[in-house]
Amino acid sequence: MKHTATTMLMLALVTWTASPVVALPAVGDTAPPLHIAEWVKGGPVDLQHDASKQVHLIEFWATWCPPCKESIPDLTKLQGKYKQDLVVVGITDPEPDRNAPKAIRHFVKQQGDQMDYTVAMDDASKTWNEWLDPVMGIPYAFLLNRDGRIVWQGSPLEPALDGIVASVIDGSYDVESAKREAEVNRQLQALSLPLQAGQWGKVWDGLIDVLKLDPANQVAINAITDLYAQQLKNRHSFRTWADAHIAQHGDNAKAMARLATALLGIEDYATRTPDLALKAARAAYNASKQRDSDALVAYAEALYQIGNLDEAIRVQTEAVALVASADRHEAQKVLDYYKQCKELGTAHG
Repeated sequence: MKHTATTMLMLALVTWTASPVVALPAVGDTAPPLHIAEWVKGGPVDLQHDASKQVHLIEFWATWCPPCKESIPDLTKLQGKYKQDLVVVGITDPEPDRNAPKAIRHFVKQQGDQMDYTVAMDDASKTWNEWLDPVMGIPYAFLLNRDGRIVWQGSPLEPALDGIVASVIDGSYDVESAKREAEVNRQLQALSLPLQAGQWGKVWDGLIDVLKLDPANQVAINAITDLYAQQLKNRHSFRTWADAHIAQHGDNAKAMARLATALLGIEDYATRTPDLALKAARAAYNASKQRDSDALVAYAEALYQIGNLDEAIRVQTEAVALVASADRHEAQKVLDYYKQCKELGTAHG
């Protein structure tokens, strides 16, 4: 399915669409304290005192929230798996109507061992106000390392969370990369308002800034390509940016493969740039040393689009051998199509 620039950016804006009024904690920051009115299960937990002893996962939830209930088994599993090194704390903010203290206590008691981690009630929303943007969805969690710093934040339903916790515990987690990723997400989210206002120049500049931080960011690559093809249609500006991006990041196979794929997928033939697509795809192929199936697939398609069927078949054959088994059938169908095109050309040439 083809996505417009607007759609691609909206997919990135999954939790909020405006910058918070107050400065909220970000990846790399020291975590704020917890303000707890009641420890419903386990505790107490003092982050400032206990940070060096264990890794902490602070999760915000409510009894009325279906996804929060879905996250309970995952959090219990994490706590059990890493019980010597991890403390999971679920914090809920009491409300008179749908999340009353009595209902919270009953809910936790009813869950029993299925909710086998520390649970607490916030003190007059103080913790929520210091940690969360009011429009952020729950469940939402923050992972703290033994320095008491936030190293990850997101949904506790994220499949990668188990591996992230393990790497934070053993000290192999790359906090600097996580900070860059968080900043990329912040910059994408900041594009929401100019995007909704149709301020395409601001969106363009913002996407270029994102790609300076993360040259392979798929949302930004797809969005800037769509923005060129569907809104701006300024071939000179786009070519100038794309040439510079390829020159600077040609050794980044992922970045080049994603750019080539985006260029090859432009629906309006009048705005296509086959030379740039081939240039990016060839760079991806060379940078991957022919070991990356995505780079091979992109290069094969670029060769096919310029009519070099022999080379397209050769490269796609290499791709089929490398692609994951779950995707091999699709890759083979593409190879069969290229072969059919060659046969037809030979028969009717």
